[in-house]
Amino acid sequence: MADPGVRVQVASFNANQRLGENALPDFTPWLIPKVTQDPASGYATSPKLSSASPQSLSLGPREAPDLYAVGFQEFAALPHALAGITESIRTVLDREIRRTVRLHQATVRSDQMYDPIELGGGPENYSCIAEVYHGGTLLYVYARERPRRASSNLPSVAQRVKEVRTSTVGTGMFDLMGNKGAVGARVTLGPLREGGKDEVFTFVCAHLTPHDHNVERRNADWKSITERLVFGADSMGFTPNVQPMSKPGSEKEAMGKIHSVPTKPASQNQTAALDQNEYSVYDTHHLFVLGDLNYRIGTDVAGAPPAGGPPSPNAYPPMKAADVKTLARSKNPKRWNWLLPYDQLGLQHAVSPPRAFQSLHVPDLASWNIPPTYKYKIPLTPADARNVLNSKRLPGWPDRILWSNPDRVACELYRSLMEFQVSDHKPITTILSVPRGDDGFLQAPYPINPQWRTLQFRGRWLDRIVGYLWSTLLLFGNGNLPIAALEIALLAILGAWWVSGRPIPYIRPTGAAR
Repeated sequence: MADPGVRVQVASFNANQRLGENALPDFTPWLIPKVTQDPASGYATSPKLSSASPQSLSLGPREAPDLYAVGFQEFAALPHALAGITESIRTVLDREIRRTVRLHQATVRSDQMYDPIELGGGPENYSCIAEVYHGGTLLYVYARERPRRASSNLPSVAQRVKEVRTSTVGTGMFDLMGNKGAVGARVTLGPLREGGKDEVFTFVCAHLTPHDHNVERRNADWKSITERLVFGADSMGFTPNVQPMSKPGSEKEAMGKIHSVPTKPASQNQTAALDQNEYSVYDTHHLFVLGDLNYRIGTDVAGAPPAGGPPSPNAYPPMKAADVKTLARSKNPKRWNWLLPYDQLGLQHAVSPPRAFQSLHVPDLASWNIPPTYKYKIPLTPADARNVLNSKRLPGWPDRILWSNPDRVACELYRSLMEFQVSDHKPITTILSVPRGDDGFLQAPYPINPQWRTLQFRGRWLDRIVGYLWSTLLLFGNGNLPIAALEIALLAILGAWWVSGRPIPYIRPTGAAR
């Protein structure tokens, strides 16, 4: 019997530091894209039942993914993120993600109902097997506890998890700090059947250097990530705490057990290292990169031919910034596609060898009609216009999801969510069908930096020092940094006078009698 492979959903969102613990947007359109959003996706076609099954027991249009990788950039205020004071918002985000994906089956069905319990229907259970954050970058990985319909007699992905490793790297200030950088999770799955081989999935959530002109710096960021985002044997994720599945006649009891399980795994549930080796992001069968990569639309440069486009470079003469803004504001997918030959990420990836993201597939956004994901004005009132591009910045597609083995991985869906208004970025999501990785690990473009641990330690301490000082200043100024700086300066002056032992001079008010 053929290996059914693993279905993976990857989702990324630059939240612009605007996620509140009590005011999160509805994650459902992002994490569970509906059939009605894309009728041509094929999801509207239900699988046929065998002739022995009652015709009334109709299955929903698509199954939930086996693995979810959900990444955020700028998920918290930068001072708190650098200081590591983010546990409360991380807990809220994890709970909201799991609350959302739990309703997957009912959400994708047009009647909003679950499949019959006899056919594996009911709410989904997902175990959080990795939560890793650094600065404002955050990544969760979840494993589905229910087996696939087609292989219900085989273990689920959650039951196959043997090891999870996590790592972080800072590429911000001094090429060390966490205001920019990446976090990663390396998941080792055991074989689906006895006698098979382990399979490794690696997820990297990145936030690279901003601004239009910093293309080379972004390329250097990726080089630093490949050299220093290393998975050692001392930073482990979690083993799934598999929850009870609903069975006929026991739905109420199962639901009670599910709600008694803690939202996050306890520390004693950490996986044990399978070996003491160190692995780079390329030491994997499957690599997924998500995040705000910050590559924009290039101006005053010739474009690169897109897939299926004219091969002559003269067909894509340089564009001016004003033309880019005009095309993006048109809200016409054909005009959006005219910008893609000038996409900086595509230009860096089109050369041989690629200057960044080697061995990874850059999706053809034209085939998915993806509008620019940045930069939008944030509506302040319900009456404000929606999805209006900011005229002061060049629009583009800085938010991306890339993956390896494009010749074998099937992309079921790639979408940006225009209904999200909380940030100047739009969230993106993709669903991928990943076959068994029988080949060896990917070829790494750069070797592991032997000083990666030292650099990681220095960056973390710089983050904490800057984060706590910054947070203290904001506390003094009631959230206003200039006022805080003025207060600190006045305190310093008064302190200096006090230490010197001199009396503080009296300043006579203007016009006062002498």
